[in-house]
Amino acid sequence: MQLEWAIASPVTIPSDLADRVGGHPLVARLLVQRGIVDPIEARAFLDPSHYFPAAPSELFGVEVAAKILYDAIQAEQNILVWGDFDVDGQTSTSLLVAGLLKLCESEQIRFHVPNRFTESHGIKPAFLQTWLDDPAWKPHLLLSCDTGIAEAEAVQMAKEHGLTVILTDHHDLTAEFEGINPATDPLWGVDPLHLPGLSVRVADAIVNPKFQPADDPLRTLPGVGVAYKLMQQLYALADITGAEDELLDLVALGIVADVAEQVHDARYLLQLGLNQLRTTQRTGLLALMDVGKVVPANITTDDIGFQLGPRMNALGRLEDATVAVELLTTHDPIRAGQLAATMERLNQQRRLITSQTTGAALEMIDRRPELLDFNGLVLSHPAWHAGIVGIVASRLVEEFNRPVVLMLNPPGEAARGSARSIPGVDIGASIAACSHLLIGHGGHPGAAGLSLLPENIDAFRRELDRQIELHRIDDGPPKLAIDAELTIDEINLELVEQIQRLAPFGNGNPTPNFISSGVRVVKDQRIGREGNHRKFEVQQTKDGKALPVLWFNSGDIELPPEPLDIVYTLNINEFRGERSVQLMYVASRTTYLDAADIDLNAKATLQIIDKRPNMGSQERQSTLFMNHPSLYESLPSTVQATWYAEGINLPDPVSYAPRSQLQVEATTLVLWTIPPSAEVLLGLVEQVTPHEVYICGQRSTDDSLDGVLRHVAGMCKYVLNRQGELSLTNSAARLGTTTSVIRHTLRLLESKGLIVLNEWATDDAVRISKGNGEAEANMPQILVAELEEQLAEVRAYRRFFQRAKLTELLPTK
Repeated sequence: MQLEWAIASPVTIPSDLADRVGGHPLVARLLVQRGIVDPIEARAFLDPSHYFPAAPSELFGVEVAAKILYDAIQAEQNILVWGDFDVDGQTSTSLLVAGLLKLCESEQIRFHVPNRFTESHGIKPAFLQTWLDDPAWKPHLLLSCDTGIAEAEAVQMAKEHGLTVILTDHHDLTAEFEGINPATDPLWGVDPLHLPGLSVRVADAIVNPKFQPADDPLRTLPGVGVAYKLMQQLYALADITGAEDELLDLVALGIVADVAEQVHDARYLLQLGLNQLRTTQRTGLLALMDVGKVVPANITTDDIGFQLGPRMNALGRLEDATVAVELLTTHDPIRAGQLAATMERLNQQRRLITSQTTGAALEMIDRRPELLDFNGLVLSHPAWHAGIVGIVASRLVEEFNRPVVLMLNPPGEAARGSARSIPGVDIGASIAACSHLLIGHGGHPGAAGLSLLPENIDAFRRELDRQIELHRIDDGPPKLAIDAELTIDEINLELVEQIQRLAPFGNGNPTPNFISSGVRVVKDQRIGREGNHRKFEVQQTKDGKALPVLWFNSGDIELPPEPLDIVYTLNINEFRGERSVQLMYVASRTTYLDAADIDLNAKATLQIIDKRPNMGSQERQSTLFMNHPSLYESLPSTVQATWYAEGINLPDPVSYAPRSQLQVEATTLVLWTIPPSAEVLLGLVEQVTPHEVYICGQRSTDDSLDGVLRHVAGMCKYVLNRQGELSLTNSAARLGTTTSVIRHTLRLLESKGLIVLNEWATDDAVRISKGNGEAEANMPQILVAELEEQLAEVRAYRRFFQRAKLTELLPTK
């Protein structure tokens, strides 16, 4: 979805702030735009050595919890650490286990990480009972992390069995805490046998930053931050203050992976934690960085978010997150390597299942396009994976720009799943309003979970459609925030280094976006093994400097007509010891002309003439090409208009051109066949700039996996016989598909040993040679799934094109 751009207005920079911050004036400006105007606060924000963190004792419950824990250690009691399966839970559990092992014998410590599929989140009494009944090792103290605040029943059970209970959590307080001040509550800690009902208040200690005032610097700590504060206090009691610094690498992992708000103490701990990560000696972390191809000395929050975090999350999504705790606490390099390899395998499996599920969801939409008539897209399938549906829902939100609910409904069981939303729709409230149809639900404006009886799915779809309309948040359309305008010539290493003083970036401190206007592309090439990324250079003036721009996953996306306004973030590329400036692509648009240069009368409203056949969905699905003489007669001739048509089954009477050969600036454009994607459609209109567009909606190609493989293999054979290059754009036009489909097909053919992709000769052409016939281990299955996903996306778009409102296909102005 193209967002409206919002460039920050000029701000007044206090002179004392500029003096205290020093360096480039842009640093002070960015601080003011982030609401930081006090010089002392700014200095502390930029440099953790100038920040004064809250003492651990300022976190409610820490002193009591640490004293109880210290006494238990002195009494050589057994301690059971109970965590959670997401990365915050994994790192919290690992931190407490590793921290306690400095003070205890290993026989005293055990941990439990719930299994997503058999237990779900929290402390389930049935699984706690298993520990209580174990004759070989009985816990004396239950210590939770990243969970516990809502586990009243489990706490009561533990207390009835004589356990001491310490809860450390960061989640919102439950209703029983409303209006309660734990410091003065006379029932706090009362014997549960004499307290009516079930209450978490019977825990011996609770540590949760949600008890802090709204503006308290500790309030945004995630679970791993709360666990760290507890260990910090415990180490002070044990007179080994400073030893907790070794745990900061785990804190950084959890803060970033949990997308915690990086302000105040959370930001401070992240800054220290990144420094610790860069020199970590933690055996398991080093093994994980190795499989993720992360250089420890250069690690950033992006490395955690895109490399380490997903591999750790794959455990909780597909298997048992207990492996992560073992990895993060082991000192055995061989075992660490084995565990890291397991995580890598599961991450590959996660890719496979995600692509398979996405493809299946798109096929479902292709077969039932009327599902897109609702405000929310609701899909269910008996075989979908519970750990993957949230990821796929997020993908479909991006594809169809509406809230999405994906559920698995195994036979004989309740349907359960995840929801993701778009800006402007509170999906948590929308689902809650459907509670009369649900078994359970929970969530927030952006995401939610739910369960219901399978027979209620259709009714839920209709009711959710109504509730989404009622729960729209009228904040206006989302906007792309741009912090400042820069010229290409003023960007250099020194400037980028100055801006990186504001790092680490993330939730609460977003990476600053910059804009340069009127640039032209002087070099453009596809990069990556599959050519799915792009690196191009931009220049603002004829004799000015040119800087590289890196644009991920853009191999089949074309830039708008030049000159361009381009939005980017600034990065430093370190390659073989050399450092250089690199712009990271965010967005672009054709540069607006000055008002004096615009001929208002020349900008006519785009007229769209609908010539799509009025056919039933079953007939449309089964027809590759529909030859209607009456349709020809109602269209302007190929002399009067430029005709777009692509595919492998085009009839002789059509005089047409594929996307790369269309006449530019024609008055009339006839879209005879269906473009394979919205990007291709908009590109055609931008290329031709017509006053009127005829939409015919003819299907003329084979979007099946076998068909595409057969035709692309034939193209490769033709190229190999002539020792030439294969053009992605021409190949995609020949088949009437996307260049992304061609790229994925080429990569699949390579994995099967049929061809070798040698190098990208230009931004669009790749040199290939004959393969050795040996297939890559484990890769074809993943690549088949990813190609199926791409093809399903094309099929779903074609079906959408056939029945969508004209305004949904093309803007008329």
